[in-house]
Amino acid sequence: MSYKTIHKRSKKKQAPKKQGGNFLLAAFWALCSALFLWLAWVLWIGGPNNGPVGGAVSKWLFNALGQAAYLIPVFLLYWLWRSARHKTLAFVTLSCGVLLTLGGLATGFAFLKSVFTASSLNGGAAGVWLYRFIASLMGPAGACLLALASTFIGLHILFAIPWVSTIRKTAELLKSDFNVWMAARAELKEKVQEAKTHEKPQPRRVVAGEESAPKPLPAINRPVAGMVKMPPRVKPVQPELFDNLDAPPPAAAEEGEKPKKEFILPPLDLLAAPAESALIGPSDEEIAQASAKLENTLRNFDIAASVTGVAPGPVVTRYEIKPDPGVKISSIVSISNDIALAMKARGIRVEAPIPGKDAIGFEIPNDKPHTVTIREILQDPAFTLSKFKTTIALGRYADGLPATAVVSKMPHLLIAGATNSGKSICVHSLIISLLYRAKPQELKLLLIDPKRVELTLYEGIPHLYDPKTTCDDVSVVKDAQGAVKSLQALVKVMEKRMKIFEAAKVKNIESFNLWAPKNNEEKMFYIVTIIDELADLMLQTKAAIEDSVQRLTQMGRALGIHIIIATQRPSTNVITGVIKANLPSRIAFQVASKIDSRVVLDANGADALLGKGDMLYLGISDAKPNRVQGSYVSEEEITKVTDFLRAQGGPDYPFQIMPEQPQAGAQPGEGLGTTPEEMRQALTLIKERRRVSQDLLKAHFGSSARATNILSVLEMKGFITKPEGSNRWEIHYDLIDGQLAAPAGGAEPEPQYDTIYK
Repeated sequence: MSYKTIHKRSKKKQAPKKQGGNFLLAAFWALCSALFLWLAWVLWIGGPNNGPVGGAVSKWLFNALGQAAYLIPVFLLYWLWRSARHKTLAFVTLSCGVLLTLGGLATGFAFLKSVFTASSLNGGAAGVWLYRFIASLMGPAGACLLALASTFIGLHILFAIPWVSTIRKTAELLKSDFNVWMAARAELKEKVQEAKTHEKPQPRRVVAGEESAPKPLPAINRPVAGMVKMPPRVKPVQPELFDNLDAPPPAAAEEGEKPKKEFILPPLDLLAAPAESALIGPSDEEIAQASAKLENTLRNFDIAASVTGVAPGPVVTRYEIKPDPGVKISSIVSISNDIALAMKARGIRVEAPIPGKDAIGFEIPNDKPHTVTIREILQDPAFTLSKFKTTIALGRYADGLPATAVVSKMPHLLIAGATNSGKSICVHSLIISLLYRAKPQELKLLLIDPKRVELTLYEGIPHLYDPKTTCDDVSVVKDAQGAVKSLQALVKVMEKRMKIFEAAKVKNIESFNLWAPKNNEEKMFYIVTIIDELADLMLQTKAAIEDSVQRLTQMGRALGIHIIIATQRPSTNVITGVIKANLPSRIAFQVASKIDSRVVLDANGADALLGKGDMLYLGISDAKPNRVQGSYVSEEEITKVTDFLRAQGGPDYPFQIMPEQPQAGAQPGEGLGTTPEEMRQALTLIKERRRVSQDLLKAHFGSSARATNILSVLEMKGFITKPEGSNRWEIHYDLIDGQLAAPAGGAEPEPQYDTIYK
């Protein structure tokens, strides 16, 4: 069959176009529009100018429906608009909605007329008949409730109003307005008080003959002669355990000394203000089009389901799909790629089912993503009204609500994601949240940054902490050996806190901070340890890091010690089973594969994220991870906040790990069966060979017993350590270099921290 034959046949099968179709359609819309305008004039404006027909129509409608007849032109206009938009009349559905709404309103007006007889309300003949009929069966209260329900159902059929989200947003708006009003009231009260304080006194008029001698100053804080100041009586409770407590003791103020300035939390003005547009997510029209397209796509695959709810978020919008009875969830999940193709989306994540709902969630990316700033989360009541000092801002959930968490409830957090997925921004957001929430005497930060470029912005802030060094020398830890020493020192701090809690007979830091003021003791501060890149530490000192992290995460929660670990390599070599088991809360950013997603979350989903702050947050009590768009904080904002904090002072905390004081004139190994010369030879040998073992020392010194003894002395003095659960020695070359640099025979060895190495 030739091409010409097929072309001729196709031409013959084409139906001829109707010439009068467009004219009839235009005439129909013109008549309906004219009917709307005429009814609006007759019912709303006309009055005596309606004419005989208009007067009869308006009189009949008012007699039948009362004041509910005023809504008839509104419903007619809505029907015209919806018919033109969706290219379908939907006459039956809209008629049901109109009848239910008008009937419910007319019945309600009739009920009100029966209660308030002097009012001008009128339900018409239909309303009076419906009210009397229902009241005879259910009573007046039942008739009123049924009228409200009918009106509600009719409006829902007509306009498909999302009642839950509307009520929720209205409540949030009212709460926000109330908080703004309270803040403005407090600010006004403060300004009035300040104005009264700084008000200038009126000049004193001097009467003739009155002496102008100045009045003597009042005696303030003057000791009375013979008075002896007695020290307070305090019941002792094992005072040796409370020496060098976490918070610095208050200095005894001398006479004339100015009181210590109160620490001020940074203001929100240092952070960039969010966008003025309050609309988060797509518009109502875009949501309606996407919902219709989603239902049509499911219908094309012979799946009976409907969109029952929409939750617009800053980056993705979740459409809730409720399948009809008998439809399997797997049949809907299996066509997620086809739905992504139909919706022209970059990627779709399916949540089947949504926890607590009988629906399936399709998270579809928005065409215009909304940037979530950290300021809009920090000023939200979900953050400001929290009673915990360790509250952090995560961002916004997929439904647009603010996402916050409490570090002390996590109690430890694992953050993982590929490069440029938003992991470092998330770490900065957590730190800024803590700095806005707690003062230095309430919270300390141990920052470990092997990359040397991320956390160095926080050098010198008052919250900085390192248990292995004094507050004068504290800085962000940047090398693997320093990280090992800091974590091992933090383990000793944890053990010391255990003894203090045992003596005070309390079980957690909250109870101790309530007990301490009553017993003349200082409160303890929270310690949040943040490791920005775990992979580099695990590559160099895996055994020591894993051992310290395991001990801190298992026992530090009640003692106010919490750990946040971030890594860009979510593999089993980095996130080992020991670390993963002790970090119950997880944040997963975009990863390369489903295997990496399962390593972090024990579930798929992180591989389908969009990047740039899009993450899945799995809390300690969550059955499934929640999708969150992380809050953004820029480097400029971080600099402003840290400069504000540094202007109020530097780090200040007591040094808790006391060094072991060696005996005067003692040399390494002296009194332990070895000579100083043998120790120097062993240290030199270890430095040259870059390893240590009993066989190496035996080959050099010629005796197995001497090699064993030297090895024990090296471990006792801290030159080498063997982490628990490992058979490999770790060599501290910095200590060896310091010992070899000292003159032989006369100088004392450098003091070693027994709490770290022994």
